[in-house]
Amino acid sequence: MTTIALDATAAADPEPTGTGIYSQSLISALAAGLPSDASAQEGLPNSPPSEFRLILCLRIGPFLKWGRKRRWPSGCPVAPFWEPWLPPRSAALFHGLNQRLPKRHYPVRIVTIHDLFPLTSTDYSTPEFQRRFTRILREAVARADWIIAVSDATRQQLLRHTEARKERIRVIHHGVEAVSPATAEEQQAFREQVLGLRKKEKFFLSVGAIQVRKNVANIVLALKQLPDYRLVLAGGDGYGAAAIYSRIEQAGMAGRVLRLGHTSRHTLHLLYSAAAALVFPSLEEGFGMPVLEAMSCGLPVITSNCSAMPEVGGEAAVYVDPRNVPELSEAMRRVAEDEALAADFRRRGRERASLFRWAKCAQQTWDLYREALRERQ
Repeated sequence: MTTIALDATAAADPEPTGTGIYSQSLISALAAGLPSDASAQEGLPNSPPSEFRLILCLRIGPFLKWGRKRRWPSGCPVAPFWEPWLPPRSAALFHGLNQRLPKRHYPVRIVTIHDLFPLTSTDYSTPEFQRRFTRILREAVARADWIIAVSDATRQQLLRHTEARKERIRVIHHGVEAVSPATAEEQQAFREQVLGLRKKEKFFLSVGAIQVRKNVANIVLALKQLPDYRLVLAGGDGYGAAAIYSRIEQAGMAGRVLRLGHTSRHTLHLLYSAAAALVFPSLEEGFGMPVLEAMSCGLPVITSNCSAMPEVGGEAAVYVDPRNVPELSEAMRRVAEDEALAADFRRRGRERASLFRWAKCAQQTWDLYREALRERQ
């Protein structure tokens, strides 16, 4: 039996964001199993790939405490909380799910790269973070036998900013859960009792850390031109958050912007169900999970015409220049006021989201594992 070690550190986070959600979801989907080679050819139902065994590893730090409390998928034993970053020697393949690889040698080493924004711009993080991130990422790229890029946009940035080999990068998109919107009664209760909105008052939704890269300040400026609407920010503080809040105050918009901080998956589901649209004009993304999450709930999406967003959204989103505030404001107004347009994008969004599933992500990941292991035989 072949042992595959997975870096589950980000999956242990009790308040996961993009990389944590990816790690949790992929681990669960890998553990659920895929068809064996024979059953896949015959079209039989899923059966576990019994030739493999998964072991989860966590790096030292607070993740150890969180990892002990977390319920992991059955069939995925957690390695005995290895000393500083020492996964099991017996593993034939190590997969770093969050842009890191250990120094110890393994027959096969695979790393998932989510984004490269500290390499591409000095505007989105501190110099210290940029230096540390760059060192970690370049070391991982140098050690990896294969790299999983979460989008073609990320693949292109890898080729532009690192020594990654083109033939050793595999694009494997994220997935999203298939969900139904909350009921009208649940939405109304949430709007009035939690958000404190009037009965027919509409709101736009922004999901993600409050930081420069997410372009929150331009959302607020665009909203200023739409006096009948509110904005809900769902995300913790990130780089530049204090300056963003100061700009909201200076623009006289504090009373129309509701800050929820990091929110649970249940609350996010209610927000995606009740909002007029997701407004996601990010300046740079490796993938952009909120785009798919909103679409899966049938929420119209307004997003950037750059980076990974068009790749993820396809023809199911409204695209704008993220730096053009009047263009963003007009897109928000159109989606909120044109019910036929909104209904069309709700339909398109559900269809688009159905193309991205974690089982598909896991299947493509298993395929890469098998290919990489065959090369070493």
